[in-house]
Amino acid sequence: MSQTFEAIFKNLDAKLKNVRALNLTTADGFPLYSYINGSFKIEEDKLSAVTSSLTALSHAAARQIMNDDYESTCIETSMGMMFMVQTRYQDQDCILSLISYGQPNLGQIRYYLLRLAKYLTTAKLSAEK
Repeated sequence: MSQTFEAIFKNLDAKLKNVRALNLTTADGFPLYSYINGSFKIEEDKLSAVTSSLTALSHAAARQIMNDDYESTCIETSMGMMFMVQTRYQDQDCILSLISYGQPNLGQIRYYLLRLAKYLTTAKLSAEK
């Protein structure tokens, strides 16, 4: 039996609590898989387009201004956080993002999302439920 995106994303949600959405998209903004939790409403295409654009801008800023490699992007608001990291999945550049609400723990989010991003580089997952 193959492991599914849904099972992995639900496991991450259980560890982090307060997850509104997890998304894996191609670097050019095409959604591969999204896990939207509960009453949070967002269009998968919009989430993928936004994460792709923000990551591209962050990558350019890291290179051109800081003269370093991009690692991650974090947006914090009074209502929660959005965290994005680049990864690869099935030989294509991708972006893994997480949206949380409340007062999330950035250290935990960073740890688990980077760990999942590393796992995805070699994973063969099913999008089935």
